[in-house]
Amino acid sequence: MIGNTYTYRLADWITELVLIEEAGFDAVALNTGPDCWQKASADLAYKAAAVLRTKLRLFWSFDMSTFPQGGDEDAKKIASYINEYAWNPYTFKMHGRPFVSTFSGDQYASSFGRSVCGGWDYVRSLTWSNFYFVPAFFFPNNQTIAGVRDCVEGLFQWNSAWSLDESRVSTATDLDWAAQLGRGKTYMAGVSPTFYTHYPETGLNKNWVYRADNNYATRWQQVTNINAPMVQVITWNDFGESHYIGPRPSSVQLQPINTTWVDGHNHLPWARITKPYIETYKKGAPSKLGSDLIIWEYRTHPAKATATADPIGRPDRADLLDDEIYVTAYLSAPAEVRVQVGNIEGHFQADAGLNHFAQSFVPGKVTVGLWRDGENVGGTLTGEREIVAEPELYDFNPVVEQFFHDPEWEACKA
Repeated sequence: MIGNTYTYRLADWITELVLIEEAGFDAVALNTGPDCWQKASADLAYKAAAVLRTKLRLFWSFDMSTFPQGGDEDAKKIASYINEYAWNPYTFKMHGRPFVSTFSGDQYASSFGRSVCGGWDYVRSLTWSNFYFVPAFFFPNNQTIAGVRDCVEGLFQWNSAWSLDESRVSTATDLDWAAQLGRGKTYMAGVSPTFYTHYPETGLNKNWVYRADNNYATRWQQVTNINAPMVQVITWNDFGESHYIGPRPSSVQLQPINTTWVDGHNHLPWARITKPYIETYKKGAPSKLGSDLIIWEYRTHPAKATATADPIGRPDRADLLDDEIYVTAYLSAPAEVRVQVGNIEGHFQADAGLNHFAQSFVPGKVTVGLWRDGENVGGTLTGEREIVAEPELYDFNPVVEQFFHDPEWEACKA
């Protein structure tokens, strides 16, 4: 989200792009609003890509919940963004055409003074590139996929990334949208680790958590199983909805106001484990690892706990969540992973490669370690946040931790 990059300068963009490239991504969606400063920040992203000579490519994803769609001038503004970077070497292209996406863009009866398709066709007529258009439409006004099929190259199902009801996340929406799009069109699936937001009624009035237990690992497995043509991870830095896989905000200016649930929550370990997921999605298996990486996520209080001083109240759907610690172990060789929380200790036998485990939790500190041949290797690591029985404030934003061990580094003698 460019909207969360207000303080960024070139060095910040260089740092972010290095982290994203290391995580195995091919491209970065520049989710942009209409503010002049957001365009300036996106320009810096392109400059950083050129400085790095990165393999990453960038593309516009217009936030149409903020861009106006009233008439010709609004369409011209969108087209000017596309035209400026259409043939830039760091622009992501599909079949030789600049890739363009959106968040929404079909929410009004009139789109740039025309129908939904008429409006976006008009934007296309103003560009020099016949861009490859895969928007995230939501179809709020009894519209259908069939009704927009002729003006898009594909569709991004943003809400496929989570379950929106009491059920667990599945591929049902993916398969339905892909089937409706049919041959010759590109379906893009969403993958996300969680969704929690806790704004009061007098503000954004968003106070809910989706049923997203172990959602990141689950969704990667699902999109791999159905061979989804394209996948977009939601998101790198949307702090207000908790589904960022990057580091915690580097400045309080980057964190939306009163988002107490972001405080102290670093999600970068999710990015660290993304590369083997991408490799499995693309090639069927992750690369063999010479080191060991363990990622685990947990909440800081039980799902049914009552906060003692939260003025906003319990988030919707909170009672659907399980009280479990979710562990992903990406190992160089078989080992035993041990997870201790309070007076509970779980022992899990893991193979070389990717492994997934769940450990129920009680209040207490969370400690994880690795054992081979009965010997602890690399020590143990205790998470920086403790699970408590009665929180002061509700916090359904997961704590995400990592344990790293490299046998070659350990064997090195100074």
